[in-house]
Amino acid sequence: MAGRRWSAGLSAAVLLTLQGLALAQGPSCNNTQYQLNGRCCNRCPPGHRVAAACSGESITICSPCEEGHFQASWTKELHCTQHRTCNLKAGLTVYQNGTKKQDFICRCREGTHCSSPECETCKPHTSCGTGEGAQREGNHLHDTLCAPCSLGSFSNISSSTARCQPWSRCQEGQLQKANGTQATDVTCETAPLKPPEARKSYLLVLLPIGAFLLGGLLFLWHRHGGCPRKQHQDLPPEPTENEEDCPTFPTQETLLGQQAGLQEKDCCLTQQEQV
Repeated sequence: MAGRRWSAGLSAAVLLTLQGLALAQGPSCNNTQYQLNGRCCNRCPPGHRVAAACSGESITICSPCEEGHFQASWTKELHCTQHRTCNLKAGLTVYQNGTKKQDFICRCREGTHCSSPECETCKPHTSCGTGEGAQREGNHLHDTLCAPCSLGSFSNISSSTARCQPWSRCQEGQLQKANGTQATDVTCETAPLKPPEARKSYLLVLLPIGAFLLGGLLFLWHRHGGCPRKQHQDLPPEPTENEEDCPTFPTQETLLGQQAGLQEKDCCLTQQEQV
């Protein structure tokens, strides 16, 4: 019996304690309300502020935020928050204009990034030197990330945006004069002609010239009647006893000369037969 009485008394004490706490905390309000003087009052929506708090006889009175101020959430405040200013001298520029419901959004200018997490000032992106390229370009929050050019690529300029470029390939008819490096491209030059091709090209030039000269010489030879004949100025020998009866005919390189020679031979044969 004593144990049951003790349990009942403990339960009553706990119940009274919870009721006391509930009365001390006041009523349970939702997210768009706030507790004031033991009752739930309405909060003002974004873009507004509390002009007059609720009372036993009236609800909360709200009014729009004043010019140059904003309120981004449901509020019980009597004043809105002032817009921030994008400091142009610090390198900031307006990315999005402010309204009664949101603040101005500032960003660093192109080619610069925030110098701190608060982004109150900006600084220029890092320039990657020769032999390096931009592995990740910088933005308004982060700096440029540089990395050395890999094998087969190069960069010969200093830039915060340029990436490494692949080495050039020599075209047909060119030879590689110098290998590429991280900072220089491959150097190409025109390949010299091979010896057989060179001789062939010379012949192609000289043969027409030789044919032209030969044709000119032949033309001049035919025009002047061929090669000049040699004139013999020596006196003919004196005729012998047998030659007195057979006259000697002058030999000429003509058909008549050949006939005269045959007649001279016939005459000589006749004299020999007579003897």
